[in-house]
Amino acid sequence: MFPTGYVLYEHHVTTSSEDMSLGWRLLAIFIDEVVLTIFLLAACCFVWGVAAPRWIERFFEKTISKFIMVLALISFILLGLVIYIFSVGV
Repeated sequence: MFPTGYVLYEHHVTTSSEDMSLGWRLLAIFIDEVVLTIFLLAACCFVWGVAAPRWIERFFEKTISKFIMVLALISFILLGLVIYIFSVGV
């Protein structure tokens, strides 16, 4: 969290957008957005790690396990469809 915040601060202080072309300015904006997103995610994870109650953690563990089971079911269905399509020759 701290390195991304420092990089974001330093980049905004040292970069002057008047000297850049449009392509470089768009690239700088994109990099700023990526670094800001990583910083905000790290800050939210820090707050989550400190202040999350146990019942929310259990809820998310159950939800994530169900989500993984649904992904596995969908992948098996798609695998079956691929096998069927290649065996029939459509």
